Amino acid sequence: MLRATLSRGAARALLRRSKSSAAAARPLRRAAGFLGGSVVLGAGLGGGYYAMQASAELKDDGNAEEVDALIIGGGIMGSTVAVMLKLLQPNWKVKLVEQHGRVAQESSNEWHNAGTGHAALCEPNYTPKNKKTGEVEIDKAVAVNQKFMISLAFWSWLVEMGILPDGSFIQPAPHILFVHDEDGRSWLKERVEKLKHLPAFAATEYTEDYDKIKSWVGLLCSGRDRNSTEPIACSRHPDGTEVNYGLLTRQLVQSLIELGGDVQLLSTVTALKQQADKTWLVAVQKNDLTSTNTTTVKAKFVFAASGGGSLRILQMAGIPEVAGYGGMPVSGKFLVCQKPEIIEQNRNKVYGRAAIGAPPMSVPHLDWRTIYGKDCIFFGPFAGFSPAVFKMSGSPLDWLSTFNPTNILPMIAMGVQNMDLVKYLVTEVFSSRDAQLEALRKFVPDAKPEDWTMVWAGQRIQIVKPDPQVIGKLEFGTEVLSSADGTIVGLLGASPGASVSPHIAIEVINKFNAGTNNAFNWHVALSQWIPSYGRDINTEPGLYDKVMSKARDALLEGKTSGYRTGFQHSNHLFSRIDIDADGVLSPQEISSYLSRHTSMHPTQIESLVLALDADQDGQVSREEFEKGFGKVVAGLVRRGTINRMEEVKRIAEETVFKLSRSMEKKEKTQPPINIASSKD
Repeated sequence: MLRATLSRGAARALLRRSKSSAAAARPLRRAAGFLGGSVVLGAGLGGGYYAMQASAELKDDGNAEEVDALIIGGGIMGSTVAVMLKLLQPNWKVKLVEQHGRVAQESSNEWHNAGTGHAALCEPNYTPKNKKTGEVEIDKAVAVNQKFMISLAFWSWLVEMGILPDGSFIQPAPHILFVHDEDGRSWLKERVEKLKHLPAFAATEYTEDYDKIKSWVGLLCSGRDRNSTEPIACSRHPDGTEVNYGLLTRQLVQSLIELGGDVQLLSTVTALKQQADKTWLVAVQKNDLTSTNTTTVKAKFVFAASGGGSLRILQMAGIPEVAGYGGMPVSGKFLVCQKPEIIEQNRNKVYGRAAIGAPPMSVPHLDWRTIYGKDCIFFGPFAGFSPAVFKMSGSPLDWLSTFNPTNILPMIAMGVQNMDLVKYLVTEVFSSRDAQLEALRKFVPDAKPEDWTMVWAGQRIQIVKPDPQVIGKLEFGTEVLSSADGTIVGLLGASPGASVSPHIAIEVINKFNAGTNNAFNWHVALSQWIPSYGRDINTEPGLYDKVMSKARDALLEGKTSGYRTGFQHSNHLFSRIDIDADGVLSPQEISSYLSRHTSMHPTQIESLVLALDADQDGQVSREEFEKGFGKVVAGLVRRGTINRMEEVKRIAEETVFKLSRSMEKKEKTQPPINIASSKD
């Protein structure tokens, strides 16, 4: 057939091309087979390693430290549960144990995640197409949004009550969903139409207009031809957020300590054993120079919140509910840009759709971030594979130790069923810098390699769950797993855990046996703290607006918001200059203040006022003042420096004068000294 339709030269060229394509794909297939085989091999090695593990002997000798609740892990989940428990039960002794020298060192750290407040406003995975009907499904998006609104309400209440110092951990950042093909356009349009009638999504806008998209996110159009035939479209929701989960975790742990909780760092849980009275004996090893300094904690309730380490903790506890569960480690990388002129073109969270055949975790997104007061942009994630449980510590043995006779078959079955995922991971692991840059240029067409730096994200452990139909299956998301008696609870899986941590914390607390005994009191308290607790923000008129209004005031725009507290020094100075307290500064107010407190010449003051008044409307707004704050401080510092120099000069002159006068007096009062000649 080829000979009948192709010339001999064309046939040869096609044959050479097919051979070269096969040759190019061969290493990829080999690598995929290697990675898939490593899962199977890991199962075997892990089973052997597990069998060799000696279980620690834990006995209640009366010397154990007794606590009501032991939280294992100092990340966003552990700190949220600890604070919530302490608020619900003030008399409880709540202890948090963390293996590192600081909390929020693993996945909760601000450099190890994208910082998105997952509210389903722009994440495409929450609105998939139904495989049978082809229609866009919105149920998951609605459910995730409801959970995130609980987060906003709880965080707002914590700030209002002074339990958290301010909203510096969260910033307003519109959420945008970007597509660049015709199928994406039709899907996005249907997504917006189906969600827009709900109060939580009513503010969503949709556009296919190049200029509108450019006004929303200039970076998407940077280098993109306006007359290109490529179909593009965006949806935008103004109520999106950027969240620094590392900062939030540190603030929560500080609050826990101030509320009377206990935090023990540099300590690792090595064994657990339940007693006849349902309490748990927990061996906690301090990571000191001896490596043998182990103490015992006796806890009524235990929460395993150590990320990828939670699975091993539940396994050590020996609860039957965890039988068959395994974990698939997945790491990731982000490209980071710190160039101000590029960052200015995107103050949003911009999500795209995953490539066909790629897993949900591969959804590309362009994220504006604020870390340590510095603005930057993340792009990714690029998936990777590392046979470890933690990023900052441990070894592959930590992962191998999670294999046991009950989960070896589910892990092998998962590896066999997910060869497409294995292939994707291998492709990502071995992808070149050019390939990574090409992925970025789908969002930022004129991106330059010198403007972007690669950083590693946190380590995630995806759930491998036993299944009667397929033996074992890979699950994306989180799952709260508890013992039948409700005395030990663990959180397995990854995203969207941090974003919905208060909702998960409530689920964890309700799993505790105490949740049943104190259910009424706890529900009453939670409903007072969280207006949307147990209610539907999309069916009760005004409920969504009530929650968002409080969040704007406490977290996003008011005096305690992250934006305001991020400029607390400039705000303080602004208030001192604003004599009439009308919220703007007149040239007279600025001139009067600077004349009294600086050595600036009137013409210099006039020039500074003109520089501060960016829109030249004759007055300086708070935002204009914040941008020009450095110029004002420079004048104040100069005044202080000049004053100090003048003071030093004056003191020096006075000292010299006093010394000279003193010398003159001594010369007048002392008689001359006659030195006799040696000849006399």
